[in-house]
Amino acid sequence: MNVRAPAKVNLCLRLGPLRPDGYHRVTTLVQAIDVYDELELEPAEEAVVEGFPDDTLVAGALAALGEARRVRLEKRIPVASGLGGGSSDAAAVLRALRGERTANELHEVARGLGTDVPFFLTGAETGFCTGRGDRVQALPDFPRGHAFVIVPQAEGLSTAEVYAASTPNPAFRAVEGDLIRRMHTARRPADVAGLMANDLEPAALRLRPEVARTVDALRTAGALAAQVTGSGPTAFGLFEHRAAAEEAASRIEGALAASPV
Repeated sequence: MNVRAPAKVNLCLRLGPLRPDGYHRVTTLVQAIDVYDELELEPAEEAVVEGFPDDTLVAGALAALGEARRVRLEKRIPVASGLGGGSSDAAAVLRALRGERTANELHEVARGLGTDVPFFLTGAETGFCTGRGDRVQALPDFPRGHAFVIVPQAEGLSTAEVYAASTPNPAFRAVEGDLIRRMHTARRPADVAGLMANDLEPAALRLRPEVARTVDALRTAGALAAQVTGSGPTAFGLFEHRAAAEEAASRIEGALAASPV
């Protein structure tokens, strides 16, 4: 069995106060993009993940399902980049091996594996995620005609470290309400660009100040908006269409063009 696992960008990420369980309240608008990891699953007597020795989430998904498989994982999504590759890999395994489990049962397994896993589990192209990011509302009518330039960094960034260095948005309820109102009326690439914001970006840039130059380069290359995705350090810019993104990517070292799936 061969499956693909897409990456994602956080178009908007708002950080709220700590919850009693130690997680922050988060409101985020997430869009899956056409950069994929490839997974090959075959029967085995014990669970083995080949191709990426640092994997934990695929092995965790197999353990949570009680399944033994040999998984050959071809990583194309940069690791520790804010693009959600590990979470997407785990969700791909959950979907492929769901068996007789209900959607609610599978969602609980996904929540136990990581905050981004429930979004990828839904298979949604675009999702509005709340709670600690694990409650997902699919947005099937959200625009998809725009494109992105993605600029990964050579070295990843710890999600926990970025969250620890971040300050919750003092106007969290207000900016959450604003996002909810505006995301339902977005129609054009400029509307999508107007939604972009990331409350984790200041901490990510303090930890990796060189990424600020990449964000500036994306704006100079014509991005309607540019920022860090998730906890970083990947920067991305939003462009009117794929041709514009490909032209801009050709002028930025290490960049690649991507589109919503």
